Amino acid sequence: MKRFLCFAVFALCCAHFAPAQTISPVIVEYSEKADGRFQIYNDADIPLTVVLEPHSFTVNEAGNATFRKLDPGIHVQLSSTSFRLAPKQTFFVFYKASAESLPNWFCIYATITGATTTTGIKLALELPHTVYLLSRKNLNRDEVVWEHLDISGSGDKQKIVGEVTNRGTAFTRVQEIQVTSASGKQDFGGFPLFPGQHRAFELDWSQPGVPAHIVLKFSHFKLESDLKTTLADLKSPATSP
Repeated sequence: MKRFLCFAVFALCCAHFAPAQTISPVIVEYSEKADGRFQIYNDADIPLTVVLEPHSFTVNEAGNATFRKLDPGIHVQLSSTSFRLAPKQTFFVFYKASAESLPNWFCIYATITGATTTTGIKLALELPHTVYLLSRKNLNRDEVVWEHLDISGSGDKQKIVGEVTNRGTAFTRVQEIQVTSASGKQDFGGFPLFPGQHRAFELDWSQPGVPAHIVLKFSHFKLESDLKTTLADLKSPATSP
């Protein structure tokens, strides 16, 4: 809630400020340990102050994240924790990170503040750099299972409603989702799938015909099924390497 309110004040009082700051890359993955960097760019005509703070987080089945103080089992060393960012300047932050258990993940939030408005409000924007520390173990394709898959709506307002569960101990990522009908095809973005996580998703179908088949593409395998309306039809979903 605090982050949402800060962003709302920022957007209302200084809309031109928001697109002027960027952090890159936004998401990175490392095998076991991280030795990385990210950059923050100030495209504004005013100097800014940046404060960095790592946070742990969890993601619920709807894909919404909840942040908290960094877990004690995650160790992060930053080259800088605060700095001034001059107009048109790019600043690089270097870091090392490790975790006592894998997989693990955290987010480095860059809190950026600028000038105080005429009404006395101090503007702030938070930009995330998310880091995943992964084990060398890959998730097996039989460890991701369908829980529910359905089609709702009709005509040009059809939705594919699905639920999958990661029953393994490894982190994985749905890289892309592809849905096809007899006369159309539509691609959707993926999502992270955490160990033991139950994940629900909804997809708006905008192509001709009734969606008939869905494919979830992972890095080492695919999970696919014909689109059915009952869980009984999903007991033995098709998988392919």
